[in-house]
Amino acid sequence: MNWNKISNIKPAMIVFPIIFVALSVGFYSTFQKEKSLSKNNKTTLGKVTKLKYGKNGYIKYEFYANGKLYQVSDPDDAGWPKYVRNTKAILNRFYQVEYDSSKPYNAKILIDINSKSERELLNKGVKINAIIDKAFATSGTYIDLYIKYTYDKGDFSFRTRLHKDSLPCGKIEDCKASRIDLVIAKEYPELNNLYHKSYDRQSMKNAKLKK
Repeated sequence: MNWNKISNIKPAMIVFPIIFVALSVGFYSTFQKEKSLSKNNKTTLGKVTKLKYGKNGYIKYEFYANGKLYQVSDPDDAGWPKYVRNTKAILNRFYQVEYDSSKPYNAKILIDINSKSERELLNKGVKINAIIDKAFATSGTYIDLYIKYTYDKGDFSFRTRLHKDSLPCGKIEDCKASRIDLVIAKEYPELNNLYHKSYDRQSMKNAKLKK
């Protein structure tokens, strides 16, 4: 082995090929994901859960596909491959999401002016049957209802606190295991009309608005 030849190899002669290979692999992987997304493209609505603009910026969001929740993070800018960024994203608003039906984590959120609020989604929601699993009196006035339902292969459950005179099941003794009508957002089925009607959540919301 000629040690003199080896010692004459400059660091750049080693580093540049490594960088080239890494970039090539990254480019190929991205190209394959874009190709799969285009071939197996489906759309739904996703909710922005966290965001940061600027250096190392990101937009985190979540969406449902076949009843399963997917949590994904995209860059905040258009970049490459192309992302739709026609305006600034707004926390807790809903935007169109394109996802790969074969690998739903391969997704992109489209940030434009056509975002939706929870109220808008529920106004176009669907009515389904839900079951009251448990009912407890938290005071002489309010009742906690534990409700569960199934939609699009997904199982959901939540708690809501309602006035005893506005129970969807009538009297508390009639609530256990009773079926009730529930309105949910078709594209984001964990969102429903009774969750936010909960007395404690309404109180917290009003308190924030007064600050």
